[in-house]
Amino acid sequence: MPDLINILVLGDIVGRAGRRALAEHLPRLIDQHHVDFTVANGENLAAGFGTTRNTAEEMFRLGVDVLTNGNHCWDQRDFLRQIEQDERLIRPMNFSSRAPGRGWTVRETAAGHRIAVINLIGQVFMGPWACPFEAAERALAEIPDDVQAILVDMHAEATSEKMGMSWFLDGKVSFVYGTHTHVPTCDEVIHASGTAYQSDIGMTGSYQSIIGMKVESALARMVDKLPRRFEAVERGATIFATLVSIEPETRQCKAIERICIRP
Repeated sequence: MPDLINILVLGDIVGRAGRRALAEHLPRLIDQHHVDFTVANGENLAAGFGTTRNTAEEMFRLGVDVLTNGNHCWDQRDFLRQIEQDERLIRPMNFSSRAPGRGWTVRETAAGHRIAVINLIGQVFMGPWACPFEAAERALAEIPDDVQAILVDMHAEATSEKMGMSWFLDGKVSFVYGTHTHVPTCDEVIHASGTAYQSDIGMTGSYQSIIGMKVESALARMVDKLPRRFEAVERGATIFATLVSIEPETRQCKAIERICIRP
């Protein structure tokens, strides 16, 4: 079998706890699994709300190659400028065409393999975004033919919508995976076409929390329905990630494995 491209996918990295866990474990994970390329969702990097230049650079120094985003994309105002300047940062393709940044990118591994990453956001329970299916078609039409793997981060609430995207792109991309819910799913699969799928990678953050936020404020808001400022838990993160191995000649996924590192 020809050499495979090993790609590590991280879901939502939540605040300082998630960043600390990756600082401790990510370089070793990359070495241990001979990872060629790493992609992560960065919409919760800055205390749970958006991405900043410093938090993004911290992830890049640790070995992350591309940061995708989601509904918290614009929580940090300086990110509007940063995303225009750095092709390692992308936002959902089906955001307004007037929004800064881009919905897909292509980056090269150290071995010269070209990896495309597409970012989409769901419509169900999420917001009045444009159709993610049409956006996915546009992205595939724009991506160069010489890429050797195509990854799709479907940032969405509803598992059915995520699964629908996986079948819509079946045989056209290497891996469709979900982010946003902060809860890992154990439904990883490789379809007969060679396209892999997982409903949600899960967060890298504290699970002694409510999806990464301190219980006191999040629970109080649920109970009394009054406004509360959410605070991200700062320590004790679990890392959830998924490792896929892609055959560069066909772009097909040949292996998929969930990874969990607890504090």
